Amino acid sequence: MQTLGSALDDQKGFGQGFDFLRIFLATGIIGWHTAWLSGHVETSKASAFWFSQYMLVPMFFALSGFLVAGSSMRLSTKNFLLNRAARIVPALVADIVFAALLIGPLVTTLPAKQYFTDTTFFTYFRNMTGWMQYSLPGVFENNPKPEVNGALWTIPFEIGCYAILAGLMISGAIKRPGLVLLFTYVALIVGIPLRLATSHLVGDHVSFLENLAIQIFSSFGSLLWPSFLIGIVLFQLRYYVPFSKPIAIGLVCVAILVSAFGDAAVFSNSAVFPIMLPLLGYLTMMIGLSPMPRLPGFGTGDYSYGLYLYHTPFLQLLIHYFPEAWIGDRWWTLFFAGFPLALIAAVISWHLFEYPSLKLRKSFVIKHRPEGGFGGFEDHTHAANSQSASRTAPLSG
Repeated sequence: MQTLGSALDDQKGFGQGFDFLRIFLATGIIGWHTAWLSGHVETSKASAFWFSQYMLVPMFFALSGFLVAGSSMRLSTKNFLLNRAARIVPALVADIVFAALLIGPLVTTLPAKQYFTDTTFFTYFRNMTGWMQYSLPGVFENNPKPEVNGALWTIPFEIGCYAILAGLMISGAIKRPGLVLLFTYVALIVGIPLRLATSHLVGDHVSFLENLAIQIFSSFGSLLWPSFLIGIVLFQLRYYVPFSKPIAIGLVCVAILVSAFGDAAVFSNSAVFPIMLPLLGYLTMMIGLSPMPRLPGFGTGDYSYGLYLYHTPFLQLLIHYFPEAWIGDRWWTLFFAGFPLALIAAVISWHLFEYPSLKLRKSFVIKHRPEGGFGGFEDHTHAANSQSASRTAPLSG
């Protein structure tokens, strides 16, 4: 029986479909945000496109868990965290500085002095630490959604996932797949009553701890860290999980049927998540380990993180300057105007910020890693092509 592990071995540790999958998922998220930012969410929910909002980001996080699991079993905790920071931070800092110092002054309704002295301007830089702040003073106030970059909402969850993984590494549990599987199972099952218990915590006057409980257990973000754990489990048990194209095709057909005839209200039911997330995780790995076409122009770098990170400000700029162009049935054309701008920014970011940091990281983490560990996907990526290094984070490569 062919398994996920044997399929990965057959491809010499480099899943051919993972590059394709990252770009596909990032593109789908841009499509969803096109509807969200232009104020046409209800229109998109009336079509089969609504299902994508429940699939795309959890699939990204499952993909991340699968790809970083090998390095977590090979590197020290310190080097692992340095590894992740080197991949995430440079583009994130560039995005935040670009928005605050260039986009903000360009479109704000406030005088320059007031803009640069406003408290909100300074707190926006908290985004670099994972403390999210989506507004800049006077920026995009007349857009349907005034957020500067709502895509940053996943950053705290990404940091949280790495914190969980660091805990598994420090405790030694990461080298005991049975414990990680049990932990993941408990997280999925216990999450059901916890979501119900925190569902009433709504409004603008909840405490910090109540808001934290909402984010961890009740919000859409509560699907992300279990998805990440599922990816880790699938990597650890890769030689036991079948590589079955009929199963994958069946899951795709189910997804199509649900998106065409299902109801979004179904996915507000917490009992669905322990079933949906493992299936999405499995489908993600099946696609990643299957032959996929090499996308023209995407072979010189990993642009998926940049596409995700930079697209919202450019969509917002287009809405700000051409508000009449995206109304009514023409809202979807915003995607075709914004995607090329986001891609240009992603290419520049990769070659100017991300790839140089990866070369530096390679010198102080990969080069000096302990010998004899796992030789998984990430190693082969570095060895085969340094331009493709570390395509492992869900939204950061």
